[in-house]
Amino acid sequence: MAQDGRRSWRKTALSTIVGGLVGAGAMAAMLSLAGTALLDAMGPSRVALAAVGLIYLLIAAMVGFGVAAPRAGAKVLNVADAEELRDDRANLLFSTIVMALLGATLLLLALARGPGFAAGVVSAGVAFATLALMLAGGALASWLWRDRFDELGRQLGLEGASWSFYVSWIVLTVWGAADFLGLGATLTAIDAVTVSAAALLLGSFVAIGRRGMMVR
Repeated sequence: MAQDGRRSWRKTALSTIVGGLVGAGAMAAMLSLAGTALLDAMGPSRVALAAVGLIYLLIAAMVGFGVAAPRAGAKVLNVADAEELRDDRANLLFSTIVMALLGATLLLLALARGPGFAAGVVSAGVAFATLALMLAGGALASWLWRDRFDELGRQLGLEGASWSFYVSWIVLTVWGAADFLGLGATLTAIDAVTVSAAALLLGSFVAIGRRGMMVR
């Protein structure tokens, strides 16, 4: 049992290192492509939203890699073996598509033109229409696929949503109150989008971690 535990922790550590390296490389590439002028024009709030969108895209890429190459994916993803990836391929593919679309939409919002950001790469109308289509499509797809997930999967989804609400409510309440009271912590509308999107990820990790599924 001790040997299995050490093996699980080594795999978790490897997954963390690989994810960190991929994330650092992707962030460096994004910074290089964007250039300092565009980043300065974006400001901290837009950069933070873009970073969260990039995290969604990276997770989608890693899970998609596991779906496409189960043997290699099983070595870096938090699964028991390649068979688990093969058996759950349909659900993982659905999740990958949703994560990728959400990440791309957040990135598009961060780069959309708006007040004080004339250097945006797309118009505000295009970004908002993309967001509306993504939300409507995601809701419809989730409803159509509701019976494809087992009881554990549905329960994890509910627990993740609950933790996401708790985290976002606390952060936005404290931040909003500080802004309202003039304590120097300005909360913009896009910050609320960023916090909600980040809390959705964090809530999922908390739900999984509480069930001991972070180390396999």
